[in-house]
Amino acid sequence: MAKKKTGTKEWAVTNVNIQLGCENGCRYCYARYNAVVFRKWCTPEQWLDPVIVINRVSRSYLKRGGVVMYPSTHDITELNLSESICVLRKLLKAGNKVLLVSKPRIGCITTICDELIEYRTRLMFRFTIGSMDDYVLKFWEPNAPAFDERKQCLMYAWSQAYRTSISCEPFLDCEVDKIIALFEMLEPYITEDFWIGKLRHFSQRVVLEGATADDLERLVEPLRAVQSDGFVLGLCRRLKNKRLVAWKDSIREVIEK
Repeated sequence: MAKKKTGTKEWAVTNVNIQLGCENGCRYCYARYNAVVFRKWCTPEQWLDPVIVINRVSRSYLKRGGVVMYPSTHDITELNLSESICVLRKLLKAGNKVLLVSKPRIGCITTICDELIEYRTRLMFRFTIGSMDDYVLKFWEPNAPAFDERKQCLMYAWSQAYRTSISCEPFLDCEVDKIIALFEMLEPYITEDFWIGKLRHFSQRVVLEGATADDLERLVEPLRAVQSDGFVLGLCRRLKNKRLVAWKDSIREVIEK
């Protein structure tokens, strides 16, 4: 029996990253947990002050046997934009199909779209948008762009005839209607799919440093509560006939169970 694909393997056969750390500071980040807590490669402070690994930029990249995801453990920002374009160009020039995943910044995305326009049939964008509520986004992803900027990035990539997709993993809203409203707002600019997933390993990975009692009451505990099977199945029923909706492994497990 073939092993079920989970995590990034659902999207790509291999990943490419060029730096250690990410300035987004997402409280639920699996890459930060792995680097800081599990492998002890850096401190929490060092993670927020990322370092580019130069040999990952300067090396050559050959054709790989399937979709390549870039990046998977950090984001594309103004600080690594030129290096990211360099690596993306090498991957695409070698004939790879590339999935670019980002909490997108408009300056970065417009530049990438313009610089790599000749490869647009092999470059797909998947933008992470877990909520349209900036209050929610600011708590969970404190240094990442606000909703409107992310939506602008989606609209721009779509307008340039790139393939577009959304990752709503983890979903950050605690009401089914809000998740559906997010999908419906973005749907006109999505050519491929809208992935929805739970916040994995909530108690283990989530960083609550600096969270107030009000944050815990209004944001943390409600989100923890809606990781339940009941909430997930209710969401699935409401979206079961939506062609673009795709369920991540965390939700498929609930459906299959």
